[in-house]
Amino acid sequence: MKNHSLKDKVALVSGSSMGIGKAIAIELAQRGAKVVLNGREKDKLENSREELSSMGYDVKAFIADVRLPDQCAYLIDETIRSYGQLDILVNNAGISSRGSLEEMATSNFIMLMETNFNGSAYLSKYALDHLKKTHGHVVFINSAGGFRGMPYNSAYTASKLAQAALVDALRIEWYDYGIHVGIAHVGFTVNDPEKKILDIDGSWIYLPQRTNVNLASPQSVAKSVCDMIAKRKKRITLTRLGMLANLIIRYFPILTEWIVWTNREKIKEEFTLIGGQKVYENPSSSTFSKED
Repeated sequence: MKNHSLKDKVALVSGSSMGIGKAIAIELAQRGAKVVLNGREKDKLENSREELSSMGYDVKAFIADVRLPDQCAYLIDETIRSYGQLDILVNNAGISSRGSLEEMATSNFIMLMETNFNGSAYLSKYALDHLKKTHGHVVFINSAGGFRGMPYNSAYTASKLAQAALVDALRIEWYDYGIHVGIAHVGFTVNDPEKKILDIDGSWIYLPQRTNVNLASPQSVAKSVCDMIAKRKKRITLTRLGMLANLIIRYFPILTEWIVWTNREKIKEEFTLIGGQKVYENPSSSTFSKED
């Protein structure tokens, strides 16, 4: 695969202290971009900054809670203060959850929508003036959950569907500004051992590694995302399962409904209620601060 150059571009990647976001940041840096990292936890973010710096990359890191508009504005301002421009915004920050609507804590819906939808909308809004100047890129890291609502995963898929609708709107709104708007529907990917999701009761748990599906690597996802940026593609769908789901949902909606309905118990058991060690912290507590 050709290594498309993004030399001297300035890229901000939200949620980049671990996992897919960190892999995207590294891939961007390898292609010549100056990278701004963002995360929610100071220690993890600093470790990632040090790792990229040790590789010789030009990198900054700022803690910000993307759920809060003022901290999104701060993150954009610090990027401009550090590098004087913004060419690429990657909206990667996101969280997941599990469980039925009946049993799920109402706080989960708030947390997911504020992070997965609102956070990407706020960052995009505050980045707009700077992206106009560079005719830059804004890319949203979505998932196969952004194709349709799924049982026992309603809060997460609703937030991803909302984000996908935002992408459709911005692609038209920002067309005359020369800004590339892209969306990556990412399938099941190898997750960081410390990746956390919201359990049904609103508490945090560590997400176990899935063993019932083929998993993409964060590095392969990062390469596909960076190719999408370099080629200014509108959308990509990753993993065979994701591409199959997209095909069936798009062209055979009645079949999709039947497949989901007949497999509802399997979906509940294998794709949502998969265990996980509790994380003993308050999910609504903030560890975010304005510092690099």
